[in-house]
Amino acid sequence: MQKKTLQGFTLVELIVTLAVAAILMGTAVPSFTSLINSNRLATQANDLLGAVMIARSEAIRLNRRVILCSSSDGATCSSAGGRWSGWLVFVDNNRNDSPDSGEVLRTGTIAPTEVTVQASQRIVDQGNRLRMGADGLARAATGSSAVLLQAKLSVCIPTGSVTQNTREIRVSAGGQALIVPVDNDGSCPVPSNA
Repeated sequence: MQKKTLQGFTLVELIVTLAVAAILMGTAVPSFTSLINSNRLATQANDLLGAVMIARSEAIRLNRRVILCSSSDGATCSSAGGRWSGWLVFVDNNRNDSPDSGEVLRTGTIAPTEVTVQASQRIVDQGNRLRMGADGLARAATGSSAVLLQAKLSVCIPTGSVTQNTREIRVSAGGQALIVPVDNDGSCPVPSNA
């Protein structure tokens, strides 16, 4: 009679394997969370920077004023301060600061609920609007004249798992914009103007 050999794991081998797997998961999960948050920030900041650049290029191309504004429905501008839930870019043909039929060029939403988008006080003072003149310069409507505008939009995740938890879109007085990573220690303050 032949002797059968048993194959399989012993209880000790199973416990050691589970312990090693738990250690690996414990070190990988925080890094993965940080990577996901960093990608969310980069995606939303790039989307918003693209909207600023579209507003500027279309203003020059169409030789008209183009406006980027906060929008909660993708059809009208929202002048309420605080967190943006979306945005839209439109050609302001009749200079009434509101999108009319056929004027909307692009819309966007702030996808993840963890991401906070806020405008600096200069943009809030303009009714949450960033106006690009036909010359491609960002302007602030102040009375009868329009002065050059220098302001910021902030894309932030309130967490400490990302070392630089904020991306600021800085709009220069010349209308050009760039993204700058900022460390706000896990908080999401309203960005400064300059």
